[in-house]
Amino acid sequence: MPATTSARRQLIEIEGKRFLFQHGYRFGRVTYVTRLPLGKSMTVFTPGHLSASEVEAVVRGDNPWMLE
Repeated sequence: MPATTSARRQLIEIEGKRFLFQHGYRFGRVTYVTRLPLGKSMTVFTPGHLSASEVEAVVRGDNPWMLE
């Protein structure tokens, strides 16, 4: 799973699909996860500020539809 980092956003690849995630606040700490390209408008958020491996676990476990 290659990962790159910028100041606020991180890009990861899961099963050949690219995802962008960033930390934010929405009733507490959350991590926003968006599948790229943006044409499909697939964004979810999950509680806490997660690492790349935790984001991968959330996508595979709670949101497998994002991998279709």
